[in-house]
Amino acid sequence: MRILLVGAGGFIGRHLHAALRAASHRVLASARRPDPAAPGDWCRLDLAELACDPQAFVWPEGVELVINAAGLLSTDGKQLHEVQHRGACTLFELAAAHGARVLQISALGAEPAAGTDFLASKAAADRHLLGLGMPAVVLRPSLVLGPGAASSRWLQCLSPWPLIPLLDNRARLQPLHVDDLCAAVLALLQRWPEQPCSLALVGPEAMTQGQLLDRLRAAQGWGPGCYRELPRPLTTLGAALGERFGWRALNRQTLVLARRDNLAAPEPLASACGYRCLPLEARLHDWPSSADSVRLALQPLLLVTIWLGTALVCLGPGFDWGLRILAEAGIAGWPARLAVLAGALCDALLGLGLLLSRWRRRALQAQIFLMLGYTALVTWLLPHYWFDPFQGVGKNLVLLPVSLWLLWLQPAYARSRP
Repeated sequence: MRILLVGAGGFIGRHLHAALRAASHRVLASARRPDPAAPGDWCRLDLAELACDPQAFVWPEGVELVINAAGLLSTDGKQLHEVQHRGACTLFELAAAHGARVLQISALGAEPAAGTDFLASKAAADRHLLGLGMPAVVLRPSLVLGPGAASSRWLQCLSPWPLIPLLDNRARLQPLHVDDLCAAVLALLQRWPEQPCSLALVGPEAMTQGQLLDRLRAAQGWGPGCYRELPRPLTTLGAALGERFGWRALNRQTLVLARRDNLAAPEPLASACGYRCLPLEARLHDWPSSADSVRLALQPLLLVTIWLGTALVCLGPGFDWGLRILAEAGIAGWPARLAVLAGALCDALLGLGLLLSRWRRRALQAQIFLMLGYTALVTWLLPHYWFDPFQGVGKNLVLLPVSLWLLWLQPAYARSRP
């Protein structure tokens, strides 16, 4: 079958692309910025552009099915409406005009009154598709886990810790592995429903966030974890800050979703195409690995503690010491005080930058250049500090390679992001 796969550069899209090609389907993959090194045939398609101009995309010949796996993890309601609603609706109308079927990868809980822009925009697109009267299926998966997912990466970061803070540990969900999503799609292609419909795709077991983390811990050889719900005032404040700064892991949408049951029956999908998801434990073979989880958990903390600790020391007991060092270099008075304060602020900002994935790469680069510049200046102006028993300068010989290592470990998508 000739398939146009929209959003093939995302987590679900990448796995679907591989599964469809392995099943001998002829796939034309699309993304906003196609990777020239990616296997298969690719084209450029930006749903935000398509929403503004339906002529922005030239429809490929021979497409029999469109799979829309595009989605945004965003706190920007306007952007979500533009991409997940208007852009998707334009795509569906183009498919209808060219006689192609549509499989829309939506989300479980996508309803008009869902309470989040992400789910509301998905729901609006689903409703439009099912109202077109064309061969269409809306597939609504629960939380999808697997290598490469932002949510899975966050769960991996949490899994190694002995005491794990959670937004909520009472709401239940039915998570599934991404391999089950791909298998369900292939089953639907074999047994396409006669009428347009919406089908939930859920794992066979309902569980809380803590129980989900216990499954991930067990797959890595660890026992059950100890979980504590964060105080509601603290999570509300964190969600407000996340909304302001665009955090993916914590914002008002993730807080609403974390506190809400997200359940559905697996029987309608099984009746439609004969597929049922496997228990999560049956899929957790190659992912997650304990080494990767520990690395993800410790990566930011290796340097965050050092940089934030340095900032606190410079503003506290080390302030006078910093003035004495600058005095040895011929800097005194208010310029010296300003320099110590500026240095402490810089250290604090770089430490905080490591906590945010969107800033981590830039923060690591800035740290490397700062350490190189600091080391060069001290070597030129105050070379005797190389022999300081506390190794205020010598520690850079350790921190530099660690920073370079962490920079190299940043995901490929982060390294290629403009």
